Amino acid sequence: MPYEIPTEIRYEERLLGPLTVKQSIYALIGGGILLYVWLYLGVDIIIKAFISVVIGGLLVGLIFFDLDTYLVNYVNFLTREKRGSWISPTASNLLGIRAIRANCVFLKNGNAVAVLKVRPIDFSMLTKDEQDVVIYNYTQFINSLDFPIQIVMRSVNLDLSDYLANLRRRIIERDDQLALVYYEHFEKYIKEYIEERKINDRLFYIIVPAVPSFDDKKVIRSLDVRCKVLIDLLHGAGIMAERLDNKQLLKFYASYFTPMFYVDEDYLSPVIMYKRMWGEVK
Repeated sequence: MPYEIPTEIRYEERLLGPLTVKQSIYALIGGGILLYVWLYLGVDIIIKAFISVVIGGLLVGLIFFDLDTYLVNYVNFLTREKRGSWISPTASNLLGIRAIRANCVFLKNGNAVAVLKVRPIDFSMLTKDEQDVVIYNYTQFINSLDFPIQIVMRSVNLDLSDYLANLRRRIIERDDQLALVYYEHFEKYIKEYIEERKINDRLFYIIVPAVPSFDDKKVIRSLDVRCKVLIDLLHGAGIMAERLDNKQLLKFYASYFTPMFYVDEDYLSPVIMYKRMWGEVK
């Protein structure tokens, strides 16, 4: 999905004074209708006034409040499918994915993308000088790009079942009964804590487009090169990133259609979790 330029900074041609071309067309059509109503429509003046108020309201909405955009979006909302699992044809049409292979996502429109998962930096744990360095390096990263990217941020629910199960397995392998008792209390507490407070986590991704080509091999090579360049540039800015493989890509897209985002140990932020836990206990 491309980034939409804000209206305040978007350049548009003006036709009638401050009105854009689209606004001017609405104004001319509306003005012509109002002129016809008052000059040629043979009805009572009260009816003319009522019609004029209705048309005037529509004109104000169309010209100054993008009423046409809202109407189109509302019609699309009413006519589009609103339910469907991630393996249904509805989801397939919505995502527009043709295939996932070679760590690439091939889209039905002929384009292809790769996805990088970025580990965020907690600025509150950095000194002022370290923050300035990260900001400067990130600015350099943005300025060095010679192709478009999309940055995606997701707020997701946490399910730590895999992490807790892995932790339990390690304790059982050590045959440490005391640690197992402590673990039982820890597991109960952390599950109740997350459930009661609806704790979310933020995940960050970079969508990398391929160089357009009819040759899939060239597309894959271009994504390999671009991903490596981005990972190196981000690393130079002190930001760690990794490319999602086929399995992770499937899980990533499927997670948009599931109520919970199942995470493994790599997704967990122990520092944040323990900070919340022990801060709450105190």
